[in-house]
Amino acid sequence: MKKLLKNLSVLSLLFGVIVVGGVCKADAAGSGHRFGENMELIASLDLSLEEQTALTTALSTHGPAVKTAMQEYRAAKKQLKTDLQATPPAGSLLAADAAALASAKARLNAARAPLDSALTAALTPAHLQQLQAALTAQFQSRLDKKTDRLLFGYAMHLKKQ
Repeated sequence: MKKLLKNLSVLSLLFGVIVVGGVCKADAAGSGHRFGENMELIASLDLSLEEQTALTTALSTHGPAVKTAMQEYRAAKKQLKTDLQATPPAGSLLAADAAALASAKARLNAARAPLDSALTAALTPAHLQQLQAALTAQFQSRLDKKTDRLLFGYAMHLKKQ
């Protein structure tokens, strides 16, 4: 069971990397600030022509629906945040925003499911393990950089006191 959950989490990360890279490449080049990094990660997997074709097909088939659902989710989240910051926040408006956000998240999850299945079918277990290791290293690097920035900011704050 743990192995299944681990594989699903790897797949989710893979999904994020591939969709962002694929959607950016397909029709919104330049919109993702990690586009080159994602493409390098995918290239490092040394996929066969069959696997590349399967990934491309999955992205072109399911990617636009995921992109649209993600945009709707982000818009609903932004609206909720805006309404939360209003003085004073209106309860009924917040309830409507929360419902809209939950609905957008459900649509996003529904759009991701067929893409996740297609991506899982396209990659071998060895590639999934390789991808998991690369994504873990990438995540750790970003976390280290953020931690360093926070510590530096805190040190500057202490200096001012």
